[in-house]
Amino acid sequence: MVINRIQEWREKRSPRGISKAGFARRLGISRSYVTRLDQGKIVPSLELALRMATYFGCSLEELFHLQGDT
Repeated sequence: MVINRIQEWREKRSPRGISKAGFARRLGISRSYVTRLDQGKIVPSLELALRMATYFGCSLEELFHLQGDT
């Protein structure tokens, strides 16, 4: 099972500790969508996941902690 850790990336690993509103603006999504991502209630589309990985400078595997998962 993939554990969504977007909030951790946004708050701790973003160069500026970007807010929900700022992150939403940067990615072209709503603040409420970011809230649902933070809570793990939804999984982003592949397109959005790739944009997030690019923003954070990481791979999809790192973003979603997929190394070694089965």
